[in-house]
Amino acid sequence: MAEPALSRLRDRLPINPPYTGLVAEGYDTWIPVDSPLEEEPVYRRLLDGIDGTILELGCGTGRPLLRWLAAGYDLEGIDESADMLAILAAHAAAMDLHPVVHEGDMAPLALDRTYAAIVCPAGTFMLVDDEVRASSALASYMAHLQPGGLLAMTLAAPGEDAAGRGEGSELIWRIRRTGSRADGTTIVVHEATTLDASQHRIVVYDRVESYDSDGRLQDTVLRRHHLRWWSRSEFESLLDDCGFESVHSIGDDTGWVAVAHAPAGSR
Repeated sequence: MAEPALSRLRDRLPINPPYTGLVAEGYDTWIPVDSPLEEEPVYRRLLDGIDGTILELGCGTGRPLLRWLAAGYDLEGIDESADMLAILAAHAAAMDLHPVVHEGDMAPLALDRTYAAIVCPAGTFMLVDDEVRASSALASYMAHLQPGGLLAMTLAAPGEDAAGRGEGSELIWRIRRTGSRADGTTIVVHEATTLDASQHRIVVYDRVESYDSDGRLQDTVLRRHHLRWWSRSEFESLLDDCGFESVHSIGDDTGWVAVAHAPAGSR
């Protein structure tokens, strides 16, 4: 029997490094800033009644922050990558927008104000791969919400068949995304994934490469990501344990938006 894939992962690559340099450039090439999120209609329905400022966690290059800002939402963002925020600033200038963004960690959150709502779309919270840190992060969101404030976060979990493969699944490279910049540079990301079912963790390797207009390799970087998944009921229990109220989910068991509110009398 072949050795399980996870037993062969002995590298010392940093886990979940920030999106910098070539990776930030690639992200902006692969995913246009104006491309809609799959779960966007859910967020728009949740946010339409919000009276006050909304904070987006992990705002990256400005998707969807800039589109929502242009639509009239009162919105700020936070991201740990200065390179991603620089790209956001360039997009904002092209759109004649002036967003308020913060460079910093979202887990836990440590800003000097509170918000009417905090949102984390696109599954970004899954990069918080430690349960203790996740609980600390959720507690910090509670502290940054106004009384009755909304928390909405996109989460996902492998289907039953995928989760059942667990540590026996092989790491097989595939091309995940490609994109070309205006100068002819093409940026490619190859991805290989396996599951650590015992830790509720998806282990992802990304090999990001840039090629000149003649297809010659110019630069490459190897990254390792750990994505923590919960079932819907597990995450709802985590929110309950942190003191959130009106906890529920919108979606199915493989992809959903977790919704909760700070207690009305929390301030």
